Amino acid sequence: MSSEQIFFNGINASNGTYAHQPLTADQLAALIRGDDPKPESIDPDTDQLAALKDRNDQVKATGFEVKEGVDPNDISKAGWGVIFPAGPQTAAIREALGELLDWRSRQAGQFYRECDYLPNESKAHFLSRQGAATSGAADPDKLPYYLLIVGSPEEIPYRFQYQLDVQYAVGRIHFDNLDDYARYAHSVVSAERGEVKLPRKAVFFGVQNDDDIATALAANGLVRPLASKIAGHKYAVDWDVQTVIGAEARKDRLSQFLGGSETPAILFTASHGVEFDNGDPRQIAHQGAILCQDWQGPRWSYGRIPESLYFSGDDIGDGARLLGTIAFCFACFGAGTPRDDDFPHQKGFQAAIAPHAFMARLPQRLLAHPKGGALAVIGHVERAWTFSFNDANGRPQIGTFESAMRSLMFAGVSVGMALEFFNNRYAELATGLTEDMENIRTGTSINPLDLSTKWTEHNDARSYVVIGDPAVRLPLADRGTAPTSNERATIPTITAATVSVRPPDLSVKTPAPAPPPVAPPSVPSAGTQGWVVQAQVGDNSASFGIFGSGEKGSEAMNKLTTSLQEFAERLGETLKRAIEDASHLEVETYVADDLSTVNYREGDFSGAQLRAVTRMALDGDTQVVVPRRGDLLDTDLWAIHTSMVQQAQSNRAEMIRTLAAAAAGLFSSLK
Repeated sequence: MSSEQIFFNGINASNGTYAHQPLTADQLAALIRGDDPKPESIDPDTDQLAALKDRNDQVKATGFEVKEGVDPNDISKAGWGVIFPAGPQTAAIREALGELLDWRSRQAGQFYRECDYLPNESKAHFLSRQGAATSGAADPDKLPYYLLIVGSPEEIPYRFQYQLDVQYAVGRIHFDNLDDYARYAHSVVSAERGEVKLPRKAVFFGVQNDDDIATALAANGLVRPLASKIAGHKYAVDWDVQTVIGAEARKDRLSQFLGGSETPAILFTASHGVEFDNGDPRQIAHQGAILCQDWQGPRWSYGRIPESLYFSGDDIGDGARLLGTIAFCFACFGAGTPRDDDFPHQKGFQAAIAPHAFMARLPQRLLAHPKGGALAVIGHVERAWTFSFNDANGRPQIGTFESAMRSLMFAGVSVGMALEFFNNRYAELATGLTEDMENIRTGTSINPLDLSTKWTEHNDARSYVVIGDPAVRLPLADRGTAPTSNERATIPTITAATVSVRPPDLSVKTPAPAPPPVAPPSVPSAGTQGWVVQAQVGDNSASFGIFGSGEKGSEAMNKLTTSLQEFAERLGETLKRAIEDASHLEVETYVADDLSTVNYREGDFSGAQLRAVTRMALDGDTQVVVPRRGDLLDTDLWAIHTSMVQQAQSNRAEMIRTLAAAAAGLFSSLK
């Protein structure tokens, strides 16, 4: 069995060849062990393996990912939090995401949390700072179950995401501009308000290139049986389950499933993901794109793979309609790329495979589309392996995929909960790998195929991640109801500028019924006993009777108009001063050995030492003075300071929204 070959689902588009040639189990096991077969040569992250073993024991004992008694489907019980990189540079991103943060804050209530991540911080240190346990079931009283990372993998590494995902339902978003954050936020809120109701349609798209073993295995060992099991499930009676494999799985057909007229509620794809040499100008934009049936397979002899053969984010047109879709893409680098190769197996031999870690552009484009984005994409960081769905003897083992898809489609669970099936498998595989490591330590010989299988499956299961908010779920139409239109709903034009001045949304978690229409006030005729002045703020209106008629009524109205104008002028001046105050933000952090000697007068402390300063203009221009302890950053003080900065930013954003609402009311009253 040691001659069994292991295949990779990746094609190097820089030269047109396989990114990695197949390896036998003996060859891979030798790489895993290295020349010095110590356990730490297999996987140096022993803390992570220990946490995974704890999770495996916990799941076997209780079956709970959250503490007993907490419904993980209910955000008001499980909680929701967001993690930003520490520092003032995230203020503008937070404002652009304001609509989503407001929405989740109302849903999660006391279990809503905003957190910061310190540079190079471990999961254990992060959780300790949050007051949460570093292992065991998630406890929303300490830290929410749903956690959205907002930042690039350079700012918040993939490794931290993998570690945190052992205990929590974790997702990530990162975009290149603020408008994309605002669009994604509005897409999620629109879907959860019920503004899009999708027909129950699922598409399973599998490429099977000629003479290519990897895609043949994926098509016949994953896509076909998975689609068959889903379609044959008792709860699939009202679902349209479509399978597109082989000759049909071309690029032009995929475009119909990703924004075109055939876009389903949920799309599953399996294919090669294209990858590029480090430094290739196409790498950042196209790595992880879906290589379609248009590729001729290993017979391809024309060098570089042209863009016409693969589907990337650039192929999603501005007219695409994607709002509400969830996609699961099985492909190398489909979710993202680390800077260093995740698969060297000896310490000190990591090779750079990209200029920096980055997220794949295809899911970014899907989530932030101008007409409304997909809600989430499940994908793979780094390369994907056939051991994801085949065991050591080549037999299909698709239970994890099937469970995740069933829970999304039939049980209506969140995408973060659906990925827990992969996390459970990751924990189970890590437990077996830990036992092998102990055996190696005691000198026991390990079968090469067993070792390579466990190690490969372990790393592969780890690398499935959610791109998007982990709390989203499919916005499906009610059973038995036909869609009111064949065209999918879209969102209006959204930019960061339009949402940054939007007043807080005060509606309840579920859409409230529309209020009865209010008839416009009629103009009183001669002899009427008075005028009715109607004032409206938001959805609330009130009417006030002002007695009088004839000349007295006219005089009263003139006085009222004059008073309103004077009030509006005073309010305008007040708003002007408040806006000027909000245009600059300054946070200073002082330290003192003896608080009894500290006095605060006229903006300055006496008896205390200024250690950190952040000044930020409304346009984002920022100046920062960071605290040092010797030659190193004082991380404890910096954590306190950045937390204060984030709170100040939040307060300023709320004040700006309130001012905007007041200004809008003022302008309306002056019309």
